[in-house]
Amino acid sequence: MTDEALTPPVVELRDIHLKFEEKKVLQGVSLVVEPLDRLVIMGQSGSGKSTILRLILGILSPTSGSVSFKQFEISRLRHRKLQQIRAQIGMVYQYSALLSSRNVRDNVALPLEELTKKSRKEIDEIVDEKLNLVGMIETKDQMPSELSGGMKKRISLARALVMDPELILFDEPSAGLDPVISSVIDELIISLTENSQVTSVIVTHEMDSAFRVATKMAMLYQGTIIEAGTPEQLKQSENPVVAQFLSGSTEGPILEGSQDAIETK
Repeated sequence: MTDEALTPPVVELRDIHLKFEEKKVLQGVSLVVEPLDRLVIMGQSGSGKSTILRLILGILSPTSGSVSFKQFEISRLRHRKLQQIRAQIGMVYQYSALLSSRNVRDNVALPLEELTKKSRKEIDEIVDEKLNLVGMIETKDQMPSELSGGMKKRISLARALVMDPELILFDEPSAGLDPVISSVIDELIISLTENSQVTSVIVTHEMDSAFRVATKMAMLYQGTIIEAGTPEQLKQSENPVVAQFLSGSTEGPILEGSQDAIETK
């Protein structure tokens, strides 16, 4: 048996169903994230993409089905073990989620201060290393209000890296950025995940960014994964929903349900 066969997936979702009261959000979602994958989950706004990230972090629990990080089933873990698992997962939020009252150094240092017993000197060395990686060392003493959107995103990425995680989750990493800065962030995600040997799951509805970054892709539609594969396989998909989403066309099945609703009002 090869080493690869013995290596568990970094993340596995098995037949996930999730509903809030009577609203069905996810219906039978299954996904496997292998080591060093950059899996892009794409789909319409409000389709449940970010919900999958919250399930992986254990912020939400599925109504049924299981979410595993390596050999651990997330929803079955006690609080202390879940905190240990979360320390191995970095998160880059859609709007960076920097604390406005803390400077860049303190924002990046936060996970180390909360989850480790490292000294101030050790923490400062790690913070400097990660800020150097994202090209932001000169902003260490600045406040978030002094930074542009792209700079905040880089700082958020540095903070996600400080615990040397095995997995990084990205929620709409290009949201609110102009096309040039968006490309810079995409290239940074690729280089950092490759150089740090980190697996990543990226949620986005921006197709240029998705195809730049992805090694694997999955399309979420009406609460389920309707297609998954390499970027090339998705480009060649014969599924009309996937084809319409990738092309951005107004003609196709995606708008038919909403159009019927408009016409019956």
